[in-house]
This record gives sequence, C-alpha cells and structure tokens, in this order.
Amino acid sequence: MQTLTASFVVVMSAASVSIGGELDASLEAVINHSSGKDRVPALVYMTLQADVDGLESQLLEDRTPRRDRHTVIMTALQAAGDLGQASVLDWLNAQSGGEVANVQSFWITSVIALEATPGTLRALAAREDVAIVAPDYPIELVAPTSIDDDTASSNRGGPEQGLIAIGVPDVWAMGYDGTGTIVSNIDTGVDGSHPALASRWRGLNPLYSGHPEWAFYDPYLGNHNFPYDGGSHGTHTMGTVTGGAPGDQIGVAPGAEWIAAAPIDRGGGIPQTVSDAILSFQWIADPDGNPLTSFDVPHTCSNSWGLVTGHGYPECDQTFWSFIDNAEAAGVIVLFSAGNEGSSGLRRPGDRAYDDYRTMAVAAVDPYNGNSIASFSSRGPTNCTPTGGSAIKPDIAAPGVSTRSSVPGGGYSSYDGTSMASPHVNGVLALMLQANPDLTGEQAKQIVYDTAVEAGSPGKDNDYGYGIIDAVAAVESALETVSLTVSYPDGRPELIDPNGGTELVVRFGGNVAPEPGTALLNWWVGPISGEEPMLAVGENHVGVFPAFGCGDEVLYWVSVESVEGDYVTSPYNAPIDSWSAEAWSGVEVAFDDDFNSNQGWTVYAGAGTGNWERVTPSGSGGTRCDNATDQDGSGMCYVSGNGTEEDIDDGTTTLTSPAMDASGGGTLRYARWYSNGASCDGADPNNDIFVVDISDDDGSSWVELEVVGPGGSEADGGWFVKEWTIEDLPVSMTDTFRIRFTASDLNEGSVVEAAVDAVSITRMYCDDTTMPGDADGDGDVDTDDILSLIAQWGPCPPGDCSADFDGDGDVDTDDILILLANFGA
Repeated sequence: MQTLTASFVVVMSAASVSIGGELDASLEAVINHSSGKDRVPALVYMTLQADVDGLESQLLEDRTPRRDRHTVIMTALQAAGDLGQASVLDWLNAQSGGEVANVQSFWITSVIALEATPGTLRALAAREDVAIVAPDYPIELVAPTSIDDDTASSNRGGPEQGLIAIGVPDVWAMGYDGTGTIVSNIDTGVDGSHPALASRWRGLNPLYSGHPEWAFYDPYLGNHNFPYDGGSHGTHTMGTVTGGAPGDQIGVAPGAEWIAAAPIDRGGGIPQTVSDAILSFQWIADPDGNPLTSFDVPHTCSNSWGLVTGHGYPECDQTFWSFIDNAEAAGVIVLFSAGNEGSSGLRRPGDRAYDDYRTMAVAAVDPYNGNSIASFSSRGPTNCTPTGGSAIKPDIAAPGVSTRSSVPGGGYSSYDGTSMASPHVNGVLALMLQANPDLTGEQAKQIVYDTAVEAGSPGKDNDYGYGIIDAVAAVESALETVSLTVSYPDGRPELIDPNGGTELVVRFGGNVAPEPGTALLNWWVGPISGEEPMLAVGENHVGVFPAFGCGDEVLYWVSVESVEGDYVTSPYNAPIDSWSAEAWSGVEVAFDDDFNSNQGWTVYAGAGTGNWERVTPSGSGGTRCDNATDQDGSGMCYVSGNGTEEDIDDGTTTLTSPAMDASGGGTLRYARWYSNGASCDGADPNNDIFVVDISDDDGSSWVELEVVGPGGSEADGGWFVKEWTIEDLPVSMTDTFRIRFTASDLNEGSVVEAAVDAVSITRMYCDDTTMPGDADGDGDVDTDDILSLIAQWGPCPPGDCSADFDGDGDVDTDDILILLANFGA
C-alpha cells in the first residue's frame, strides 16, 4: 500500500462504514454455536476509513478528469488501509496457539479477513480502531431460470433479438460500438478462446505485454495467464456485453475490450465468500495495482450474483455498499442484476436505495413478447434507504428472456434470468461512454433513467423501474452533454509523407469552445516525441506532421483545452491510446481483385456440391454457416456454393489465382472465411481443413502457406484478413506468383463452408528525400526560407514556386504551417 501524503490526511473519517454494533449479531450467533477453539471466518472493519464521498464530491466540483480522480481515490483508500490496520495487524501477528489463521488485508475498504477463535473475535470487536467484526458470508450467482443449449439463432447473420428490442443496431449505424471503452464483469470467469470474445480480451493489448493478470483475475488458483470459465455463466454474460465477429452478433458493444474477475461459483468444493468478492472489487478498481495509471481501469462492471437471507444476510445488509461506492469513485460504473425471486424481493446489494444511483439494479423483460416484465424478475419495493422508509426498486429493465449468448467451447445457448439483463445495460453504458467519455457514473445512470421507455405504471414502478433501456435515446442524450468534441472532417491519414507536410485537419464542436492557442498535434516515433501547434483555419484547426524516417510507425493524438478548463484528448485515453499511421509516400498496387470482374481465376470442381463460384453472397447465412456477405463491401467474392443449404460435399474444390507480379516484394493480403461445422448442424464437426498454398513458378510447384482447422477460433466462420510480407515467404519473388485456396469435405456428415475475398499485392514506397519548407534549396529550413515564402506569397502555377510546398497552386497559410513544422531541420 502507498503512504498517504500530508495533503490527503483530511479525507479520512472515523467509522464511515456503519454496518452495526461492535460484534455483528449474525456473527455472535455463529460464535455462540461454536466451541471456544473453532476458528470462525470473519471480516474486521477498521474505524478509520477514507472519506470517499467527500473527496469525490470535491474532485467532481473541481472538474478533475477521470484518470486523476482515480489516482487520488486509490491513493486515499490505500493510505487509509495502511494507517488504520497497522496496529491491528501487529496485534494479530503476536497471537499464538492457532487462534488466528488466513489473515488478509484489503484497502478497497479498510478490512481484514481472517479466521479466528471466538475469544479473539470478541477481543478485536472491543478495540477502538475496529468498527465492527462481521461474518464472511457465502455468495452465489443469480442462476438462470432456464437454459436452452441451442446451436443456432433465428437471427443468424444479424444481431440477437434482445439487441434489436432496445435499438442497439441503430446505435451501431450512428457509428458507436463501444470502441475505446473497457467493460468488465465479476462472475464465473470467461472463455477467452470463444470466437465471439477472443479478439476483444484487453490482455491482448500491447500495453499488457507480460501482464495478463491485469486483464483476468483468478482469486483461487492464481491462473491469470489466460481467461477461462469455471462454469458457463460468465462467458454468457460477457457475450451479451461485447460479443461479436467473427462469432455471432450477440453483444451490445462489440467494439469494447473486456476484462473479468472470476470469484463466483467456481465449483470443486471451493467456498465463495464475501472476502472473495472484496478481492475482485479491489482488482476491478485498479487491475495493474498502480494508482498512477488508469488505462487498465474498466468503465463498467456488471454483477449477475447476489445474496439472500438463506446465506445469513438480513434484509438491507450493508456489507458490500462501501466496496461498490469506492470502486465507482475510482471510475467504474457498477450495476447488479435484481434477482430471480419475483415478488419475494431483490437480492442484496441490488436492494439498496441509498440515493437515486446506489445501487443500480436491473430487471428482466421478454423481448419476444413486447418487452413485458419477466415473471421471475425480482420486484420492489425496498426499505434499504437512509431512513428505513420505502423506495421503488429495481431501477431499469432490459432483455433477459431467451437471451442467446456465448458459452465455453465456442458454442451458444439461450438463458433466462436477470443475469442476462444487466449485461445489456453494461453494454449500453459502454456505447454512451464512447459517445461522451467525460460522463461521470451518476450522469450516465441519470441519462439511462431519463431516456428509458416507460412501461408498467406511470413513472418509476416496482416492476420495470424507470422503464426499458433505450440505447438510441441514451446515446443521443450522452452526445448532447459533450462539452468539447473532436472530429476529423477529412479523415485521419493512414500514410504520412516521410518528407513532412502531411496535414491533419480537426474540427472542434460540442457545447464549449476551445481555448485559443492550446490545440496540439502530438506525435511519437519510437523513443522520440514531439508536438506541433494546430492553427485555426476557418472552422477547422490544422496541424502539420514533420518529416519522419521511411516506414516509421507514427503514433499521434490531438490535445486541446476548453475555455472552461477541461483538458480533452482524441483518442480519449491519449497518450495511452493513440491513432497510428506509417511514413510512406504512397502505395504501388501490383495486383488487386475484389472479384467484381473476372481476372482469370480457375476452379477445380472436385466436390459433389459446394464448388467455388464467384457470386454476390445470398445473404442468408443459412444453417450451413456460410458467409452472408462479402468481406470488403464491394459486393462479390468466391464462395463454396451459394445455395442456402449448400456446402462442400464429397470431395475437394480448389480456387487458383492468375499469375501475379511479386517481383518487387511487398505485402500479400487476402480475406478468408472457413467453417467446418463447430456451430452448425453437421454430424462430424472439426474434422476438415482449409489449405492455402503459394507458387513462384506459375503453378508448377506449390508450397504450403497456412492450414486452417480442423479446430480453433478461425475454423468456425467469420472473415479473417491475413497479411504476409512477401520477402519473408518461403518462395522466390517472381512475376509468376500464384496463390490457391483448397477446401475439402473428406468426412461423412461434416458441414464445410469457405469463402475468399479481397486478394492483393501492394508495395509501399518513399520518394527521394526533400525537406518541406526548404524554399531556397540549401538543405536547411530557416529564416531565409521564411523570406523566400513571403516573396512568393499568393497564386502560383503548380511547380513554379519553391514555397508552394503542398502543390495547390497557392503560397498561403498552409505552406507556412509546413515550413514551421520543419523549422530548424
């Protein structure tokens, strides 16, 4: 834990966790039924706690950015743990005779978990630095009320019904899919190999290299190297949050990345207790364990588990309240499923109604039946309020009946339960936060409530809460609250001229103006970084990239301050996240085929059905798991039969390219689709392969490039774009280069589908080095060049003026920007 600086000492408070008396009554009952030597699991809450509510209020009033709020909150929480627990830990270490075991210290709230004899627990409860000693209760997930192990969706090729019911596809059409956000859950774990989830695991981000434990947390076995699911529940709930291509369209926010903690219902006789959940909330609040960083902190966390009286929890039990509040103060929006207990009331802690936002509880509706409330969905009211008076619960409703989502092993199943509803809300929050990353948790929740589609009784009611979540209205409202936006009217460059002079044009919008003179184009190449001023040109701001080395990868981002003092970057998490481009003068295309014309491909039709043909895909997808569309959007591609129920049967089909010129090297690129029935109706899945070969002698001999299948995430459908550096291939660079794609059905009963699109050979090049801004040609950009530019100011025939650096026929402001970007070079 980090030491609290002197300036933070004022944010400490005494006994801010008010759970009950000095020794919890439930724990007292357990102690009274145990022998004096039995060790009882318990949680010891310290008197000294960080005043998170007060600190967060001040930070929000000061308009402190999320990343800085995270640092301050984490530092205060960890310092409170250090200061408040030191004496107690020393006392526990001094105990002997087996009276104390398994001591563990936490800081997300200053708590010590342990197992201790009744006498030791009573002694702890009598200490002035201990607020209360409470039981370490068991916890469990909100189990689905029904499970249908289906393998196909009625909407195959399109989004699931729950997404359609709340308008998610319309939000995608607006350009928002959760990109730039991190979503999370606390559940049974997640199958990190599932096609719908694998590419979205945050642990694949280069920032996490060598640290998968920042993206997956296994509190039992410590197996953090790669996500796995101890059951199936967590994979299903995460699929609804962010699952997508190359798997099925099951997730609300397929552009988001995910992390997961796995403390719930792990099986194997491992008891799950409150202390396990504390570990998970503590990890979710700061996955990399560094308060100074926030790139790792998820924006949302859905929880499809809860506590009931049968566990020993009284109604309105406050055990989890401080953990949730502190995680939210650290920047994570936390929500819970209401429960599947119907009229018996909500599970804890979703029953909490401390204010309008704590704790957000989600009910389930049936998207196949007019979004009517599900019979099992837990209903209010609740008395878990500051005064003990009645309050309406739950808060919001979302689809939770026949929710089809991912399950371990690459398949899909349909579950019923409020466990399926809260992930829909999790995903919508991610869409909102992409639209407006500056939203606080309370602002985001209020927008969800204000934009909900009313159902049931007028106003908030004990069935639907405020109503059914409306993704479109929520995102539109989030956009309306943006203070300062950054857009790129001319797009962002993929290539930057290595000789300098490439312009980046941005347009600032929103409700607040940028502070003049604060806009910067920031860049980074390897260990070298720099910043260029962005000058106002009409309604835009323009920055100019300097010269870079040929082929350099250039990372860049835009920063600006608003007139209200907000610091805004694009992308939002810059410089942790950034845009990227490469320093090349241009691209030479040696071969390019989108299959909208016949460029000389040949087909060997050795199969009974499903031989290669160049078509516009039928769009059905079908039960044969073929591609519903082409990959590059041009319309046509090669497929293995275009009939709805047609696949490769009884043999092999080969697609061979015409001769292509690879003599100059470059990049070979193609898109492929392959499915051998893992998620289809075949009787013999995962027993066929797709082979790609290459030739440097016009097809006289062939070398194997890659084999897809028989198993794996790329053998279950979905477009995959493959790129190969020609210089690295095991063939010579010739002008008689060919590629061929072979798909076979060699096993009875299997379902095999394949497709190929967008085949190309391209080469990047750099022009001879010149120095943009060197108007007098002396090899330096200096004052003499400024004078030369001024002398040439105005219209100028292209090529006639050395100061017309952008070649537009005018020596003007744009040319000044190019000169200034390279001044001194």
